[in-house]
Amino acid sequence: MPQLDFTWWIINFFIIWTAILLTLVILVNNKTAQNLTTTDSLQIEKNSTNWQWL
Repeated sequence: MPQLDFTWWIINFFIIWTAILLTLVILVNNKTAQNLTTTDSLQIEKNSTNWQWL
């Protein structure tokens, strides 16, 4: 029956496009590890630059 084939085609079409759009949204809104480390490294304060040789 061609109607059943078309129904499954429509269902799969929307499932695939929903998955693609969801993946793109997650990738665009995801913060990279590099951005997180650069903001953390800016808060480091050094009191001295002398090496302590043992």
